[in-house]
Amino acid sequence: MKRLLWGVAILATGIFLFSRLFARESYSNVIAPLPTGMDPNFMMIVNDCFMPTAKAVGYDLRITAEFRSFAEQKAIYDQGRTENGDIVSEAPPGHSLHNYGYAVDVADETAGYRLDWQKLVAIGAYCGLESGGDGDLPHFEYRGGLSTDQFLAGMRPPPLVLPCPLMAEKAKAGQPLTLADLKTCKAPKF
Repeated sequence: MKRLLWGVAILATGIFLFSRLFARESYSNVIAPLPTGMDPNFMMIVNDCFMPTAKAVGYDLRITAEFRSFAEQKAIYDQGRTENGDIVSEAPPGHSLHNYGYAVDVADETAGYRLDWQKLVAIGAYCGLESGGDGDLPHFEYRGGLSTDQFLAGMRPPPLVLPCPLMAEKAKAGQPLTLADLKTCKAPKF
Protein backbone atom coordinates (compact mmCIF):
# COMPACT_ATOMS: atom_id res chain seq x y z
CA MET A 1 0.00 0.00 0.00
CA LYS A 2 2.89 2.34 0.87
CA ARG A 3 4.45 1.71 -2.57
CA LEU A 4 1.16 2.52 -4.28
CA LEU A 5 0.87 5.84 -2.44
CA TRP A 6 4.46 6.73 -3.33
CA GLY A 7 3.80 5.80 -6.95
CA VAL A 8 0.70 7.99 -7.07
CA ALA A 9 2.58 10.88 -5.44
CA ILE A 10 5.45 10.60 -7.93
CA LEU A 11 3.06 10.39 -10.87
CA ALA A 12 1.07 13.41 -9.67
CA THR A 13 4.28 15.42 -9.21
CA GLY A 14 5.44 14.45 -12.70
CA ILE A 15 2.15 15.46 -14.26
CA PHE A 16 2.21 18.79 -12.42
CA LEU A 17 5.80 19.55 -13.49
CA PHE A 18 5.09 18.49 -17.08
CA SER A 19 1.98 20.69 -17.24
CA ARG A 20 3.91 23.70 -15.86
CA LEU A 21 6.69 23.15 -18.39
CA PHE A 22 4.31 23.29 -21.34
CA ALA A 23 1.64 25.60 -19.93
CA ARG A 24 1.01 28.78 -21.85
CA GLU A 25 0.30 31.72 -19.61
CA SER A 26 -2.01 33.41 -22.11
CA TYR A 27 -4.29 35.35 -19.86
CA SER A 28 -3.45 37.88 -17.24
CA ASN A 29 -3.68 36.70 -13.65
CA VAL A 30 -4.62 40.25 -12.72
CA ILE A 31 -8.33 40.99 -12.76
CA ALA A 32 -8.88 44.01 -14.99
CA PRO A 33 -11.25 46.77 -13.92
CA LEU A 34 -14.13 47.72 -16.20
CA PRO A 35 -12.68 49.84 -19.00
CA THR A 36 -13.75 53.33 -19.92
CA GLY A 37 -12.51 53.25 -23.51
CA MET A 38 -11.03 51.16 -26.27
CA ASP A 39 -8.20 48.73 -25.56
CA PRO A 40 -5.00 50.30 -27.04
CA ASN A 41 -3.62 46.98 -28.33
CA PHE A 42 -6.92 46.14 -30.04
CA MET A 43 -7.05 49.59 -31.66
CA MET A 44 -3.43 49.23 -32.83
CA ILE A 45 -4.49 46.10 -34.74
CA VAL A 46 -7.56 47.87 -36.15
CA ASN A 47 -5.60 50.99 -37.16
CA ASP A 48 -2.33 49.40 -38.31
CA CYS A 49 -3.61 46.15 -39.88
CA PHE A 50 -7.36 45.87 -40.48
CA MET A 51 -8.16 49.35 -41.84
CA PRO A 52 -4.96 49.72 -43.95
CA THR A 53 -5.28 46.20 -45.39
CA ALA A 54 -8.91 46.89 -46.30
CA LYS A 55 -7.83 50.20 -47.86
CA ALA A 56 -5.12 48.46 -49.91
CA VAL A 57 -7.73 46.14 -51.44
CA GLY A 58 -10.14 48.97 -52.26
CA TYR A 59 -12.25 49.77 -49.21
CA ASP A 60 -12.46 53.08 -47.38
CA LEU A 61 -13.71 51.88 -44.02
CA ARG A 62 -14.84 54.03 -41.14
CA ILE A 63 -15.65 52.93 -37.63
CA THR A 64 -19.34 53.34 -36.89
CA ALA A 65 -19.30 52.02 -33.31
CA GLU A 66 -16.61 51.29 -30.76
CA PHE A 67 -16.60 51.47 -26.95
CA ARG A 68 -19.99 51.46 -25.20
CA SER A 69 -20.60 51.80 -21.49
CA PHE A 70 -22.96 49.33 -19.82
CA ALA A 71 -25.60 52.12 -19.72
CA GLU A 72 -25.24 52.72 -23.48
CA GLN A 73 -25.44 48.97 -24.12
CA LYS A 74 -28.59 48.76 -21.98
CA ALA A 75 -30.24 51.54 -24.01
CA ILE A 76 -29.37 49.74 -27.27
CA TYR A 77 -30.50 46.37 -25.90
CA ASP A 78 -33.79 47.81 -24.57
CA GLN A 79 -34.64 49.22 -28.01
CA GLY A 80 -37.41 47.09 -29.47
CA ARG A 81 -37.91 45.34 -26.14
CA THR A 82 -38.92 47.85 -23.47
CA GLU A 83 -38.41 50.96 -25.63
CA ASN A 84 -39.90 51.85 -29.02
CA GLY A 85 -38.00 50.83 -32.13
CA ASP A 86 -36.54 47.78 -33.78
CA ILE A 87 -34.27 45.35 -31.96
CA VAL A 88 -30.71 46.27 -32.85
CA SER A 89 -28.69 44.20 -30.38
CA GLU A 90 -28.94 40.71 -28.98
CA ALA A 91 -26.33 41.49 -26.30
CA PRO A 92 -27.43 42.74 -22.88
CA PRO A 93 -25.02 44.96 -20.91
CA GLY A 94 -21.78 43.14 -20.13
CA HIS A 95 -22.25 40.66 -22.97
CA SER A 96 -20.90 42.72 -25.85
CA LEU A 97 -17.19 43.15 -26.44
CA HIS A 98 -17.98 46.81 -27.20
CA ASN A 99 -18.37 47.11 -23.39
CA TYR A 100 -14.73 46.11 -22.91
CA GLY A 101 -13.11 48.02 -25.78
CA TYR A 102 -12.47 44.93 -27.90
CA ALA A 103 -14.96 45.49 -30.74
CA VAL A 104 -15.67 47.87 -33.60
CA ASP A 105 -18.38 48.08 -36.21
CA VAL A 106 -17.41 49.32 -39.66
CA ALA A 107 -18.95 50.58 -42.89
CA ASP A 108 -17.47 51.87 -46.14
CA GLU A 109 -17.46 55.64 -46.71
CA THR A 110 -19.12 55.32 -50.14
CA ALA A 111 -20.64 51.82 -50.28
CA GLY A 112 -22.03 51.88 -46.75
CA TYR A 113 -22.92 48.30 -45.84
CA ARG A 114 -23.01 46.98 -49.43
CA LEU A 115 -19.64 45.25 -49.19
CA ASP A 116 -18.04 41.92 -49.92
CA TRP A 117 -18.25 40.84 -46.29
CA GLN A 118 -16.52 37.55 -47.01
CA LYS A 119 -13.45 39.51 -48.10
CA LEU A 120 -13.59 41.75 -45.01
CA VAL A 121 -13.98 38.72 -42.73
CA ALA A 122 -10.83 37.25 -44.34
CA ILE A 123 -8.96 40.53 -43.79
CA GLY A 124 -10.15 40.60 -40.18
CA ALA A 125 -8.98 37.02 -39.65
CA TYR A 126 -5.57 37.86 -41.14
CA CYS A 127 -5.27 40.64 -38.55
CA GLY A 128 -6.44 38.38 -35.68
CA LEU A 129 -10.01 39.69 -35.50
CA GLU A 130 -13.21 37.69 -35.45
CA SER A 131 -16.34 38.60 -37.37
CA GLY A 132 -19.76 39.08 -35.87
CA GLY A 133 -20.99 36.53 -38.41
CA ASP A 134 -24.09 36.56 -40.56
CA GLY A 135 -26.20 38.27 -37.90
CA ASP A 136 -23.73 41.13 -37.38
CA LEU A 137 -21.42 41.43 -40.40
CA PRO A 138 -20.10 44.97 -39.67
CA HIS A 139 -18.86 43.80 -36.24
CA PHE A 140 -15.21 42.82 -35.68
CA GLU A 141 -13.84 41.83 -32.30
CA TYR A 142 -11.02 40.13 -30.46
CA ARG A 143 -11.86 37.76 -27.63
CA GLY A 144 -8.82 35.47 -27.66
CA GLY A 145 -10.94 32.46 -26.73
CA LEU A 146 -12.63 34.17 -23.78
CA SER A 147 -16.38 34.26 -23.25
CA THR A 148 -18.17 37.48 -22.38
CA ASP A 149 -18.70 36.03 -18.89
CA GLN A 150 -14.91 35.79 -18.54
CA PHE A 151 -14.54 39.41 -19.72
CA LEU A 152 -17.19 40.40 -17.14
CA ALA A 153 -15.19 38.54 -14.47
CA GLY A 154 -12.15 40.69 -15.33
CA MET A 155 -10.16 38.40 -17.62
CA ARG A 156 -8.56 39.83 -20.76
CA PRO A 157 -7.01 38.06 -23.76
CA PRO A 158 -3.29 38.15 -24.52
CA PRO A 159 -2.14 41.07 -26.68
CA LEU A 160 -2.39 40.76 -30.43
CA VAL A 161 0.69 41.15 -32.63
CA LEU A 162 0.74 42.62 -36.12
CA PRO A 163 1.12 39.85 -38.70
CA CYS A 164 3.96 41.76 -40.39
CA PRO A 165 6.53 44.26 -39.00
CA LEU A 166 6.19 46.32 -42.19
CA MET A 167 2.70 47.35 -41.03
CA ALA A 168 4.12 49.03 -37.92
CA GLU A 169 6.77 50.78 -40.02
CA LYS A 170 4.17 52.08 -42.47
CA ALA A 171 1.85 53.23 -39.68
CA LYS A 172 4.69 55.00 -37.83
CA ALA A 173 5.72 56.78 -41.04
CA GLY A 174 2.10 57.69 -41.85
CA GLN A 175 2.35 55.84 -45.17
CA PRO A 176 -0.46 53.80 -46.72
CA LEU A 177 -0.16 50.03 -46.97
CA THR A 178 -0.02 48.84 -50.59
CA LEU A 179 -0.79 45.58 -52.36
CA ALA A 180 2.97 45.16 -52.83
CA ASP A 181 3.40 45.54 -49.06
CA LEU A 182 0.77 42.85 -48.47
CA LYS A 183 2.63 40.57 -50.87
CA THR A 184 5.87 41.26 -48.94
CA CYS A 185 3.96 40.42 -45.75
CA LYS A 186 2.87 37.12 -47.34
CA ALA A 187 -0.78 38.05 -46.77
CA PRO A 188 -3.34 35.84 -48.48
CA LYS A 189 -4.98 37.20 -51.60
CA PHE A 190 -8.18 38.90 -50.49
